[in-house]
Amino acid sequence: MTTLKEVAKLANVHPSVVSRVLNKDNTLNIKEETRTRINEAINELNYSPNSAARSLKTNQSRMIGMAIPDFNNPVYSSIIHGAEDHAAMEGYHLLVYSMKQKGLGKDFFSKLLKERIDGLLIATSDINNKHILSLNETKKPFVLVNRMIQDVENYVILDDERGGKLATKHLIDLGHRHIAHITGPLYTGTALKRFQGYREMLQEKNIPFEVKYVQESDYTMEGGYQSMEKLLELDSPPTAIFAANVMVAMGAIKAIHDNGFQVPADFSVIGIHDVFFASGLSPSLTTVDMPLYEMGSRAVAQLINAISERKLKFPGETIDGANLIPRESTRSLLDE
Repeated sequence: MTTLKEVAKLANVHPSVVSRVLNKDNTLNIKEETRTRINEAINELNYSPNSAARSLKTNQSRMIGMAIPDFNNPVYSSIIHGAEDHAAMEGYHLLVYSMKQKGLGKDFFSKLLKERIDGLLIATSDINNKHILSLNETKKPFVLVNRMIQDVENYVILDDERGGKLATKHLIDLGHRHIAHITGPLYTGTALKRFQGYREMLQEKNIPFEVKYVQESDYTMEGGYQSMEKLLELDSPPTAIFAANVMVAMGAIKAIHDNGFQVPADFSVIGIHDVFFASGLSPSLTTVDMPLYEMGSRAVAQLINAISERKLKFPGETIDGANLIPRESTRSLLDE
């Protein structure tokens, strides 16, 4: 195997200079032409650093963890994809943990940070805020992904309020005036902001807000199904449903069909997140596409920067980019 000394010899530099370039150490002013020469030598000799030796020397594993609620939720595949791609680009490995994994105690993540990983991405609302705040004691950085809590500024989130407004506006533009919203869990920031976007758009369009058209759910098909059944029991059911995510939307559609109605003939349905199978459903699902991949990528960038600069606190980031994807599950009432 090629050694670091052989790379240094070919590049005509001291081995410590090669090490600094490999570790992205900017404390030494290394000329760009020297960096180029070192990288060319690395490529020519096909040099690969000994990760075990590097970990012992730097006290870093070059592994970062990511906690998600459940591997069965397709929304998280895009977030993981973005995180994994950016981690690999920076020479890190991504370890993903489902909160449904057996044996996860309340202090699981603090133990994890103390031992195996250099930092943690928390992309789940299933962890109590107190447990998250206790992670500060580990002296290792963490980033909240797609969630916010008080007193923690290390986050990367989406503009969920804009997503809620886009979904509601689409239904209003199609002539709907009786629009229901099946929310996510309202103790989460994502659900609250989508709900806020829904209310603000109704107000902008001078449509009265009606409490009976709001059903709180979780982010599952089962929750969407149960909430839709309650809406169907109303004396004056809505004509359109804005579902908090794609899983809720699928549950609502199933409840509509099971009760002898059709989408979009009887009810229009739109959901947040444009997952890979949304266009293949029957009818194809109208969605608001949110930049999940970009959120995962930016969260890793934030975390690696915190690791390299040994920072525990840094400014949060909100990613723009929500887009409407109209399909068959919504229809216009304007011609009726």
